[in-house]
Amino acid sequence: MATFVATNPEAYEAYVGRGSQRLAPAFVRFAGVSANERVLDVGCGTGHLTRAIAAANARATGIDLSMSYVDFARRMTADEKVVFDIGDALDLPYSDGVFDRALSMLALDLLPDAARGLREFCRVTRPGGTVAVVVNNFRCGWTPFSLVWDAAAVLDPDGAAMRDEMVSKPLGWPGGLARLFGVVGFANVVEEPLGAIFEYQSFGDYWSCFLTGQGKTGSYVTNLEGAQRSELERHVKTAYLCGMVDGPRAFATSFWAVRGEVPT
Repeated sequence: MATFVATNPEAYEAYVGRGSQRLAPAFVRFAGVSANERVLDVGCGTGHLTRAIAAANARATGIDLSMSYVDFARRMTADEKVVFDIGDALDLPYSDGVFDRALSMLALDLLPDAARGLREFCRVTRPGGTVAVVVNNFRCGWTPFSLVWDAAAVLDPDGAAMRDEMVSKPLGWPGGLARLFGVVGFANVVEEPLGAIFEYQSFGDYWSCFLTGQGKTGSYVTNLEGAQRSELERHVKTAYLCGMVDGPRAFATSFWAVRGEVPT
């Protein structure tokens, strides 16, 4: 079972989807997806990566634990050959070695047992096939969210605990995900940084992303009492504006991508 709050796919699109849709094609290229391959997207969410896999002319299957997210992904996908399933990443409902590649975008670090999840990705991928994962660079590459974390950490001990939990995730540090690939036993492990831009039309557009309760940060914000939330909003707005007039902002974000070959 994943720890991410995944109840509102439309809200997720504003929260993370605005950036992940730009990340997905770059990750597909990094993973080496080729035409006619059978490729699995684990933790597919609203389907951006699954659709990017299909755009590379591969046979794409997406799977996620959230029924509402899978239903949304099906509605948003015009290609009838793309398959979406509901299932647990820690117990994938597929036979051994049925996929040429297994990919996972912004999901592995949310699993309660990342090593077990990665072994499942390996199990369903054929010998010599590729498993590729991309996770957030939480320590210094998650700008739209760190604006909230840093302000919350000053104002509230619970906010500080949330920030510390997020930035200390070992998979989000250089070499962390690659080391896990090595522990699981993949061959020819490669790590590369990837990037994506998150764009907002105004502070109101930006702040609204945290008011729907999606994800750990959204849950933290929506659980604050009114006055406490207003104080946090005031400080975050100051950071968003940086002395300039309100309006569009584009925040660069970075990620760690790792791929490895299933042993033959």
